[in-house]
Amino acid sequence: MKKDPLVIYGSSREEGNTRHALSLVLNEHPHEFIDLRSLDISYFDYTHANEGDDFLSVAEKMLSHEKIILATPVYWYTMSAMMKTFIDRWSDLITIRKEMGRALKGKWVYVVSSYGSEYPCGFEDPFRLTCQYLDMHYGGAYLHYSGNDTIRVEENTRQVSAFKHLLFD
Repeated sequence: MKKDPLVIYGSSREEGNTRHALSLVLNEHPHEFIDLRSLDISYFDYTHANEGDDFLSVAEKMLSHEKIILATPVYWYTMSAMMKTFIDRWSDLITIRKEMGRALKGKWVYVVSSYGSEYPCGFEDPFRLTCQYLDMHYGGAYLHYSGNDTIRVEENTRQVSAFKHLLFD
């Protein structure tokens, strides 16, 4: 089992605010990085006609890590569409790949996100509740403010430090 976290990055921008937030969290810490933009992961399909896409290879990598970081910007009050599609596919792990779904039990999931206006109430709920359903541990989130309010920008430093303690200590 790998101690280094697996980062699953779900942003439309390669070097945007969420990637910057990740760099603050990870700094020099070793990790494995997966960019969902570079993969072919289709929507959940009740007929499972999409078994040949890239989802299962990412799920297998999830099984080999103790900690998983889901990185997504806040888009329209929630996670990005590609992150939502990826998480929707976790349904495969409780239907046709049940052994993989059971193997997620006890893993730790963290969220790194960026937002530029008001933080949407309930943003973390889908992550936390999904973890609860799959008997995974939700370790919390680093919510990086990237807007123009200087007080909130300064607060990022304290928040990233606290989050790094959760993740790496």
